[in-house]
Amino acid sequence: MLEQRGVPTATMGTFEFEQLAKLEAKNRGIEALPLALIPHPLGGIHDDEVVRKADLALEAVLKAVLTS
Repeated sequence: MLEQRGVPTATMGTFEFEQLAKLEAKNRGIEALPLALIPHPLGGIHDDEVVRKADLALEAVLKAVLTS
């Protein structure tokens, strides 16, 4: 995995699945895996909400990658 090779990465998801993401990371031996989380849901939302969440996602990814 890229994370184990020292390549900065972030796993995207929603806060709804944060605990599952942390459990999976732990089970795979990468407990420190940076998570880039945004509010749920991602599907079935209006275009303006997609743009807002995309902005949040970009901020979350940059924060996760730059602080890992």
